Amino acid sequence: MLTALALGPLAAGAAVQDRPWCVTGGPHFELVTDLRKRDANALATALDRFRVASTALLPGRPAAPARRGQRPPLRLLVFKRARDFAAMFQLPAIAGFSAPSLNQSLLVFRRGADGGLDTIAFHEYTHYLLRTRVALNLPIWYEEGFASYLATLQVEEGVVTTGRGPHGHLRHLLMREGSLLDDMLKERHQLDWHRHDLPRVYVMAWGVVRFLLHAPRPQGGRFAAQVGAMLEAIDAGATTDAALAAELGLDAATLRAAMLSFYERTAERPPVFKFPLPNRSATDFAHRCLSDADRRVALAQAIARRRPAAAEALLREALADAPRHAAALVALSRVQADAGLALATASAARRLAPRDAHTHVRFAEARIARCETAGDSACDDAWAEATRACATARDLDPGRADARYCLGLGHLRANRAAAALTALRVALAQAPWSPRVHYHLGLAYGRLGARREARTHLRKTAYWHPQAEWRDRALAALARLDDAERGAVTNPPAVPE
Repeated sequence: MLTALALGPLAAGAAVQDRPWCVTGGPHFELVTDLRKRDANALATALDRFRVASTALLPGRPAAPARRGQRPPLRLLVFKRARDFAAMFQLPAIAGFSAPSLNQSLLVFRRGADGGLDTIAFHEYTHYLLRTRVALNLPIWYEEGFASYLATLQVEEGVVTTGRGPHGHLRHLLMREGSLLDDMLKERHQLDWHRHDLPRVYVMAWGVVRFLLHAPRPQGGRFAAQVGAMLEAIDAGATTDAALAAELGLDAATLRAAMLSFYERTAERPPVFKFPLPNRSATDFAHRCLSDADRRVALAQAIARRRPAAAEALLREALADAPRHAAALVALSRVQADAGLALATASAARRLAPRDAHTHVRFAEARIARCETAGDSACDDAWAEATRACATARDLDPGRADARYCLGLGHLRANRAAAALTALRVALAQAPWSPRVHYHLGLAYGRLGARREARTHLRKTAYWHPQAEWRDRALAALARLDDAERGAVTNPPAVPE
């Protein structure tokens, strides 16, 4: 079978896409898994309890739950078998990953080596909670360390305990691999298994975060009191080394020594935080199982970025079974390399499901795929049609951040900066982590003459977009603002880059 060949060898028995997969859903997330119903319900309940318990430790406000009839803002794709996860994603060194989205964010993970799910689930869920609650962009070492820190959270008899972890392993790393700490603190945007020994890096990141939250300062008080200022400095462009020195009085060498001393002193009785579990109403989770086509679409959407050919094979199987499956067509259009073919597929999805906002957003994306960096009038019609499609998506589903973002781009293209600002501010409220939304907000503010606000948003992109191309775009836009202030006003780009 084409999909089996594309996906590579799986374990004996039914392939993962041929096994039953079901959805356990509530207002905050939906869990898509091949776990048994009892195990899926237990995991969903544990995640919901974790969401409530972690509120006291997370900055910012929680994201709004889905309204009736809306998809929840988060999907978790959970594999019962580690070997299926490894075969599907071809990521041998990790147990899960997160994929933020302007529409519905995705967390993917598998059962741990010990057969458990909670620790991995809590780690990945923390990434989502941080990015949807925090206006600050966190350096990747802090985000991973905090996710590992919260992953050890336990609730027993109504009491929440945090702060437990692998002290012995950490002391070994600090004594034997000091360069690991130095290298990790230099990372700002991402960690990956090609360049890093992720298990060791995660333990080290956990150790730094736990030290910063629990350790006393030599001059009195705790480092935790200055952690917020340190993160704000990093968010504003400072390196970790500079922020550590300015806000905590530490450099990499003194940090390592202080951590080693702290973990040796507390080896017998590691300090933890304890507090009562906040009151919460029990969540009623709905349960339904996916059709053969829906199952393949769910798996294809998850692997599309990493393995587009395998995703396309799954989607073609889904469409062979259900030719009028609009979500399958939308997903297929995303993995088709030919822009004309992708547009035709997205158009077909929109004709099949004109009341589905997603089909209009995807059509708009495909319509301007060849025009996003073109400044001539040849693309005017494409941008006008795309903007109308985005407005339709907004009207169908006012809560969709991707529809607002898409509409903002169209208004920028048409030099309607005030309208663009309105749309993009709504998108940012739902996706404060997105450097791309910040970039286009910066352009909109700049065209309106609000240079201070423009710089704030453009710097977010310049400091935090993981791709150098986008960081360079933001720096160029900042340079244009500087030129304008000096009187050397240049025409702004006609196209929202």
